[in-house]
Amino acid sequence: MKPTAPALLLAALLAGSALAGPAEEALAQNVELRRALAAQEERIARLEAQLQNQGLLNLLNQVEALKAEVARLRGGQEEQSFKLDSADKRVKDLFADLDGRLKELASRPVAPPPDAMRLQVAQTLVPPAPPAVAVDSEAEARAYEAAHAQVKGARYKDAVAAFQTFLKQYPSGPLAANALYWTGFSHVGLGDFKSAAAAYQKLLKDFPNSPKVPDALLSLARTQAQMEETEAAKATLDVLIAKHPQSKAADNGRKLLATLK
Repeated sequence: MKPTAPALLLAALLAGSALAGPAEEALAQNVELRRALAAQEERIARLEAQLQNQGLLNLLNQVEALKAEVARLRGGQEEQSFKLDSADKRVKDLFADLDGRLKELASRPVAPPPDAMRLQVAQTLVPPAPPAVAVDSEAEARAYEAAHAQVKGARYKDAVAAFQTFLKQYPSGPLAANALYWTGFSHVGLGDFKSAAAAYQKLLKDFPNSPKVPDALLSLARTQAQMEETEAAKATLDVLIAKHPQSKAADNGRKLLATLK
């Protein structure tokens, strides 16, 4: 018995429905996969953007840190430059003050001894001749200034030679103690601490009442410390502090002594 037309149509519809179910399911799964893939790609894009932003942030932080360090170093450099300029100005002011005092000292008239004063009174009708010592004082001051200019120019070898010549010409003049002090100072500049110590010791021996004695004691102690003569340096500083306790040199001597103990 052959199937009728309605039966065939019904069978075809049933077969089409059966085939449509798996296709729709596959299509739905494909859509879900695409959605999941798109979501993953979006997430990956967000992560990459975050990583990129984080990397830029780290670079910016490093750049800011470097800028802060450069600013700190620049500030330190400016501070050191200011300190050096201030120290240089103080040294120049000290030299100018010292030169002024020395010129004033050299220009002072030398008082004649009592016998000369009595002779001058007895010979009031005879005009006195200009004292030769005044001319010598002017020559001494000029020679001293020429030698001292070598010290200010840091030409220590020339300064030593100039002061040695000066001391041969004026071994007991009013500037001899200062000449010995700057001779020692120049030897220190040349690194010759033994000769520097000898100059300071000669000043202390030959001119014990000179105003340069406190500075000479301090400088002598420093040269002794440089030569690793620690006990001698301590003894020199003890003399400085005991005999000249109110001097600026004594203040510096106390600080130096604290480092030697």
